[in-house]
Amino acid sequence: MIRIVCPFCHSPLNATDLETATLGDRVCLVCPECEHVLLMDDEAQAGPEVPVSAEAVEAHA
Repeated sequence: MIRIVCPFCHSPLNATDLETATLGDRVCLVCPECEHVLLMDDEAQAGPEVPVSAEAVEAHA
């Protein structure tokens, strides 16, 4: 059995506890407690990466 500890909320989780979500055509595993993305699929399978401007990054900080 694999045990995972969320690095954001520190909740202990089983691999089966993780929720699956889609973010921009990429499959993600999400912590059910704090809803942070813990793992994304390989971007090579997802297609080309969308460039992000510095202004967009600063707006979300």
